[in-house]
Amino acid sequence: MIAPLIIAAAALLACQMGRGEAATSADRERLPGILGRDDRTPLDTQEWPWAAIGRINRSVGGFCTGTLIGPRHVLTAAHCLFNKRTGRLIGPGDIHFLAGYRRGAYLAHSTAAKLTVAAGYDHTAPFEAANLKTDWAIVELAEPMTIEPLPIRQEPLPADASLIRAGYGQDRAHLLSIHQGCAPQPGAAPPGLLPHTCDATHGDSGSPLLLMGREGPAIVGLDVAAGKLGGRLTGLAVPATSFHTIARATLTGGP
Repeated sequence: MIAPLIIAAAALLACQMGRGEAATSADRERLPGILGRDDRTPLDTQEWPWAAIGRINRSVGGFCTGTLIGPRHVLTAAHCLFNKRTGRLIGPGDIHFLAGYRRGAYLAHSTAAKLTVAAGYDHTAPFEAANLKTDWAIVELAEPMTIEPLPIRQEPLPADASLIRAGYGQDRAHLLSIHQGCAPQPGAAPPGLLPHTCDATHGDSGSPLLLMGREGPAIVGLDVAAGKLGGRLTGLAVPATSFHTIARATLTGGP
């Protein structure tokens, strides 16, 4: 079992909005989920594949990160879709996805029409491995988007993979930030989780871990938390192997 987790990346959604941006690099390194030196870089562009990543805004306050995996489907963390005060799933009409969000502008937007949370996820449970491994969800949009979605990698992730994590952290809420060159964390991993070295903080929950291959980028994981594993602070993600089959069935309407 993982030792008591440090604050989950974006789990405290009430803290996401209304906080001023950190003024210095030292401030950013003290943010929860930053694993030492802050290796995130702001990305001031709306080009693909970054156009497929956007902000998930909630009418009850707070935001997370989501990624288009189909014209009407967005992948994100399950805990992003719950009202922390009531413990209930937020109504689809109160979830709003802004694709390619950048400094108040966006390439496309839509409210949600349907929310599908992974089987077994319990929003009231503590942040332990048994629950974190099901911390993913798919948001079906009311309106389709013409932006090219990002594919989900079906094959297991190579141990020596070089990853990119991209999301909207609380300190740069209006600009995508990426950590390029992070990697899977070596050592024993809790079943169903992908430990990694990518920096992430409040707002970054639901952000994709990407692998750049010969055929372009693909989603290999979904950032959901940060915690101590073997005495070391590490990022925690749900690997794509846990959700690609259900995601594919959702996109095609199959079983």
